[in-house]
Amino acid sequence: MGYFALKFLYSRVLQKEWEGNRLPSPKVPKKLPVVLSPCEVKQVIDVISNLKHKAIIMFIYSTGVRISECINMRVSDIDSKRMQVKVQEGKGRKQRYTHLSKQMLKTLRKYYREYKPQNWLFEGGKGPQSHIGETAIREILTKARYKTPRIKKHYTPHTFRHCFATHLLECGVNLLVIQRLMGHSDIGNTIIYLHVQQYNVDAIINPLDKLLEDQ
Repeated sequence: MGYFALKFLYSRVLQKEWEGNRLPSPKVPKKLPVVLSPCEVKQVIDVISNLKHKAIIMFIYSTGVRISECINMRVSDIDSKRMQVKVQEGKGRKQRYTHLSKQMLKTLRKYYREYKPQNWLFEGGKGPQSHIGETAIREILTKARYKTPRIKKHYTPHTFRHCFATHLLECGVNLLVIQRLMGHSDIGNTIIYLHVQQYNVDAIINPLDKLLEDQ
């Protein structure tokens, strides 16, 4: 009988005090994140015609920030000299630095010339006093999904954060470096990307092939 069935039996049917703390807690299966291939990421970026919207999705993918961190990003958080991005409003209100790519900097400069943001990097509809909202960013990808019907995976803004970590891992970046860039306090949250990374199959030597290589 399952854990929750026992709890129902004791507390609801038998009207007895449930002492579930004496039993081992049921293991909740950890769902692997959805990850797009680099080619699929490019397809999504390419179908977004609006420069500001394109810059936002590129920014999440190239920095690995959460959507909440993205909307709270300020112009002053972009350090083009050190090629870093300062994440002010991280989870648990912890600050960290993440990487600023050369291509992202070129796009941000083009975006800045056109939109001229004053305070928030990605301003909302009310001007310098407000930043773009999470719903608006999600809507960007809702529209992009209609334009990329061949991509069957259901991608969201957070998917591009997962892609950032996974693609770095596939490029050989150290797991501890990825942990720091992602702002994970527990390495266990970073290790999950080991399960979704794409391996170079040609570089794998199957143990059976090794065993029988002289035959």
